[in-house]
Amino acid sequence: MGYRLYHVTVSTYSADTRQTCTVVTMPRRRPDPTPPPPPAGVDLNQVVAYNVRAARELRGWTQEEVSERLEPYLGQRLTQAGISAIERAWDGDRRREFDAHELLIFALVFDLPMLWFLLPPPGDHRLMAQTTRPVDELYMHLLGRPEQLEPVYARLRQIGVTDPTAAEETVEKITGEQARSRRWSYKERRKELLLALLNEHADDLDNAIDELGRQLDHLRRVGIRGFIAEHTNDDDYARPNRRQPGRTASAITTDRATRGGTGSAKPARTRRGASKKN
Repeated sequence: MGYRLYHVTVSTYSADTRQTCTVVTMPRRRPDPTPPPPPAGVDLNQVVAYNVRAARELRGWTQEEVSERLEPYLGQRLTQAGISAIERAWDGDRRREFDAHELLIFALVFDLPMLWFLLPPPGDHRLMAQTTRPVDELYMHLLGRPEQLEPVYARLRQIGVTDPTAAEETVEKITGEQARSRRWSYKERRKELLLALLNEHADDLDNAIDELGRQLDHLRRVGIRGFIAEHTNDDDYARPNRRQPGRTASAITTDRATRGGTGSAKPARTRRGASKKN
């Protein structure tokens, strides 16, 4: 940080004299440079805004219809522009923050689980804001990793949500109907959600593997020299160096280093004091 001094010269005149004085102003601090903008990241509120629009399109409703269905829960009627602002918070300039109770209202209005509004947008691999993790891992934090689930199961048992017992499983096999405990089982719901996510992303993974296979097949056909020549637009990489059979690159390099201007190899020098063999 630096300071600048500003000198001002003031001249005064009278009938017969001229007086000059210099005034030194107070130092003024240089303004701090503008800090760089924070790195772009996906805020969880943006994810909710994305899924509100996805839920509306899933139900086939207009923004006006969404406003009408929200009114009994909010106690007031949002305008169509208000619903549009909620949805534009996903990728617009203006952000909107949602609280936990609003997630419950969305779940009731759209008849979808609250989890729906926290699922990551497809194909988005940006980092989540203020974290080092990509947004497409959000589902893992929602459903929990296997080593995190036992405390969840314990809490569910406290509110009466349990897995099917052996007797219930036997009844299921006889009747072919799911036991009530299975319909409410978090293990079952979690498994279904993971399978759904696998089905959603399996095609992308298969396509990536197919593309990798095509690249490897092409590499086998043209060879490493041809592959490099294609990507550098230089056919010299495709031409093998002409050298005598059995000669290595190091041997060729050594010969070139010992050659003179005529191209013939120079004879090796004899060390001083070395005895000649007969």
